[in-house]
Amino acid sequence: MTKKILLWILVIFWMSLIFYFSSFNGIDSTKQSQGFLYNTLGKIIDIVNPNIDVEKKDLIIQRLDTPIRKIAHASVYFILAILVYLLLKEYNIKKIYLTSFIICFLYACSDEIHQLYVSDRSGELLDVLIDSVGSVMLLLFIYLKSKVIVRSK
Repeated sequence: MTKKILLWILVIFWMSLIFYFSSFNGIDSTKQSQGFLYNTLGKIIDIVNPNIDVEKKDLIIQRLDTPIRKIAHASVYFILAILVYLLLKEYNIKKIYLTSFIICFLYACSDEIHQLYVSDRSGELLDVLIDSVGSVMLLLFIYLKSKVIVRSK
């Protein structure tokens, strides 16, 4: 299998995964993320403070729910940006950073529009911004890394 085909498959798979998770209604989405938080963060809290009472533990998890969900948004688009960048690199696209960003941004917009049609979900401009920040972070990292490598040669 050629590298281009593999990258196409990975980009489409990752976009499909984003679409799939965005298809969960609001109740199921909340249950899923809270279940993840209670299973992972709850165990970390138990290790750090084994004597913590359930109410305090629940309060900590509730306070961290939104920041962790937003970090997850950025991380998902960070990965999408990696995949899109690598795919475009195979085609020697001229403005690769801008093109990669535009693709990720437009997909983030389409994802939020998609959520407008899912029960108990909403399309959030803030989420598009957070998704875009995830993409920009990766692209900026690659850009700066390429400048450091060029200088050191």
